[in-house]
Amino acid sequence: MKFYKLAIAGVMLPFLAACAVGPDTMATKNMSNTSTPFNKALQSEYVMLAEAEAKEYDTEDAIYFNDKAMMAAKGGDVQPQEIKERKITGDAQWELEAARQSLRGLLLSGGKDFAPAESARAQAMFDCWLQEQEEGDQIAHINACRSGFDDAFNAAEAKRPAPKVAAPMKKEMALPGPYIVYFDFDSFDLTASGEAVIAKAAAEGMAADAKGVIVTGHTDTAGSNDYNDGLSRARASSVGNQLMVEGIARSMVKRGASGETAPAVNTDDGTKEARNRRVTITFTR
Repeated sequence: MKFYKLAIAGVMLPFLAACAVGPDTMATKNMSNTSTPFNKALQSEYVMLAEAEAKEYDTEDAIYFNDKAMMAAKGGDVQPQEIKERKITGDAQWELEAARQSLRGLLLSGGKDFAPAESARAQAMFDCWLQEQEEGDQIAHINACRSGFDDAFNAAEAKRPAPKVAAPMKKEMALPGPYIVYFDFDSFDLTASGEAVIAKAAAEGMAADAKGVIVTGHTDTAGSNDYNDGLSRARASSVGNQLMVEGIARSMVKRGASGETAPAVNTDDGTKEARNRRVTITFTR
């Protein structure tokens, strides 16, 4: 916890003042970077995070962020940190998971190219938010990182090029679907077959000139109601983000979550049922 680290730092301040604390962020900042504009921005963002953590005598996280900055400078594929790598509890884990899924959707759908600086900022602020949430003792810092992520993410999305739309048809086509994407037990990761369903849905929805799409997450009855509510939201986020990757405009996508309350197949409580672990995709005018 930072309270402990700061307390130790206060006792050892005369000693620390005479020693180098944390990584050599100046050297990392000055590293040559002939990679993409996104990686150049990512290098700068992670250096700033490393410097901030070093000032708080959080050497472990300073080194972590500095290493990611060096990887970006070398042209590496630097990914946002996974939730499971930090100890996150309560509703925060679902909020962070939904944010990470949205961030991945942005990066995978071209954000690195059409908004490199804003996308890099969003990734760094997500990692900052995750790190501060794990420590949990500085609410102002958590909120600052979360707001930084939201602002950067929205700024990047505002630069998204308008999607190519099919030429208007003389006769309005009937809306396709609904489509169903199934999930493995206790998972919100898309399978190859699930991605194929989403690709088909996106292509047919755009061809029919749909104006909106509703993605609704569901679970089976295994697990608690609260857990299943969060899991169904995460599944809806996974499908919604993949629809955007396939060309569906972000403004069209509306997410919903029913947890275990609207099963396709009625079962007793605590029952694993593959047909209930799903997300429905419904297009609207």
